[in-house]
Amino acid sequence: MALEIVHRVLVRSPATQLVRVETTILSDELLPAALVVFMPVWTPGSYLVREYSRNVESFSVAPPAVCRKVRKNAWHIEPGATTALVLSYNVYAGELTVRTNHVDETHALLVGAAVFMAIEGHEHVGARIEIEGPSGWRAATALTKLESLESLESLVREDGSLHRFTAPDFDTLVDSPIELGTFRTAPFEVCGVPHRYAIWPSDALSDANVHRLVADTQQIIQYEATLFEGALPYDSYDLLLHVSPRGRGGLEHRNSSALIVPPTSFSSRDGYLDLLSLVAHEVFHAWNIKRIRPEGLTPYRYECECYTRLLWWFEGATSFYDWRALVRTGRATVEEYLDHLATEVAYLEQTPGRRVLSLEAASFDAWIKLYRPDENTLNSSVSYYRKGELVCALLDLELRARSDGRATLDRVVGHLWREYGRSERPVAEDSMQTIFEEATGLHLGDLFDAWIRSPSEIDVTPAFATVGLAVEHSRREEDGHGMLGLRVRNDAGRCIVAAVVRDGPAFATGIAPGDELLAVGGMRVDASGGVDPTLRGRTPHETVDVICSRDGRLSVRRVTLGPPQPHRTRLVAKADASVGVRRALTAWLGRTHPAWSVTGP
Repeated sequence: MALEIVHRVLVRSPATQLVRVETTILSDELLPAALVVFMPVWTPGSYLVREYSRNVESFSVAPPAVCRKVRKNAWHIEPGATTALVLSYNVYAGELTVRTNHVDETHALLVGAAVFMAIEGHEHVGARIEIEGPSGWRAATALTKLESLESLESLVREDGSLHRFTAPDFDTLVDSPIELGTFRTAPFEVCGVPHRYAIWPSDALSDANVHRLVADTQQIIQYEATLFEGALPYDSYDLLLHVSPRGRGGLEHRNSSALIVPPTSFSSRDGYLDLLSLVAHEVFHAWNIKRIRPEGLTPYRYECECYTRLLWWFEGATSFYDWRALVRTGRATVEEYLDHLATEVAYLEQTPGRRVLSLEAASFDAWIKLYRPDENTLNSSVSYYRKGELVCALLDLELRARSDGRATLDRVVGHLWREYGRSERPVAEDSMQTIFEEATGLHLGDLFDAWIRSPSEIDVTPAFATVGLAVEHSRREEDGHGMLGLRVRNDAGRCIVAAVVRDGPAFATGIAPGDELLAVGGMRVDASGGVDPTLRGRTPHETVDVICSRDGRLSVRRVTLGPPQPHRTRLVAKADASVGVRRALTAWLGRTHPAWSVTGP
């Protein structure tokens, strides 16, 4: 029996933020006596069960058939003696993120996992997709256009525009977000391969900013290609860029990426570098996780969590290479790059969870930790993105130092591509150390044990010293007072404890998240200013009274203040670094440190 699937998506009244989906299932003979259709509960690249079926409304079947919901996201259907079945339902599309659907009068961002359903046991079956939107709306997607005599790009009807595409299987359909609307396009080429920005809203960026973004993106992608034998792994690539103050984020796909950035991305140097790093990150994923893929995510299982212990590499290394692409192409200066790495050092030092959860464990627990932060996340977990990036930087430095510059992380990346990515052979969950050692010829068990498999402390100083850098902490004079060891938030004028640092001063006295701080050391706490003004002039080890309210009851806590946190962490060039050490940094970053460009060691 051969099945044919046609998904028809209707965006006729975008102001309602409702999308109509009509899925036709056809067979060359009678349909099976029973079918189960389901909607994914998550989308690859974003490791959280998002319950997409919660946005499904008015599910029905035609011709009338026995149909009952059997799981939160699945329906059991008994078609009867027929060769065709039509599933109809509405999808609410009101959340603008890269992993959810959003529709309004100007556009529609459709995320495959949140729109389409699959037939259980028939996920390998391809589909035709027909999308009908308002008149004048265009479509941008990595899906293959369905060419025909009557439709080369879109068929304009009185009631709108029809766009036709095909997908060879459900994986491809899920992996190809669709942007509809009156977006602006900016085509360009890298290595002879066509790329395209689809920018929404169409007037979000000036011509100058679009030209600047395209030119910088070309440089970044070209650099990334050099890490993978100089070739791009796709035939074309779409960057679906959404400019909105509602958020910031990106989601990788095999031949495209969805991006959301705030309008301020072009109004400051920091904002623009953040945008470029986001672009570099998502495009790097076209190799690292879309084709070089961990065994734990192979195949995707859309109705349950897929576990891997390797997100420290697939996200951490991608984070390392996104900023590395900026400095290696000159988009960021050496100082800007080192300042970025220094923020990751500071993050790790100020996260007690680094002593609780290893990088491998943080990767495995992504489903319940990273994407579900709470008031205890600071103490119980660590980001495999941020710690993973720092560890990859340290691994690169250690490889170079142990091999006199012959072995690098770039060599590991190339090895992964040749042995796994090019043939799309999954990377075994327990193989990463072996892969590193095969690629470099070095024994690295000590580093993997200390930095990846255990939550032990990491002393970053020796690795950075190999390229003449020192970790420097500084404090402003006004920030040198003692600290309570907690974080607060302003809740309608009340100063509420948001998190308490484990083993810190406040933790030791029983102050807990959710407590309201009323006074510290005899001074009333003003929520708009936080607790710092009440601590001015207080020295570490000094004891103060903290008046709290919990569930309407007042209490007084005697807290002995701890040392202040650094105002700033920096990676600074050592003035006495030798010529060899300075050359090592130049080899690492592709340029010398400005502090060494004038005077010798």
